[in-house]
Amino acid sequence: MMTKDEQWIHDHFEELVDAYAGRYVAVANEELFVGDSPKEVEEKARQKYPNSIPSVLGVPHPEDFICAV
Repeated sequence: MMTKDEQWIHDHFEELVDAYAGRYVAVANEELFVGDSPKEVEEKARQKYPNSIPSVLGVPHPEDFICAV
């Protein structure tokens, strides 16, 4: 079972790839934090929500989904 934050990432995954490919995101309390490293986004999320455990993701590039034939 997914947490609310993991579900948020799942529901917005295509938008994240379109907007933040190659960057890192964290979601805490269904709020998005964007940065250049996993540590940076986790710190941003924990600063605002100190009691949360943020979900952190390295956002892939769209071409990462292209299969070679």
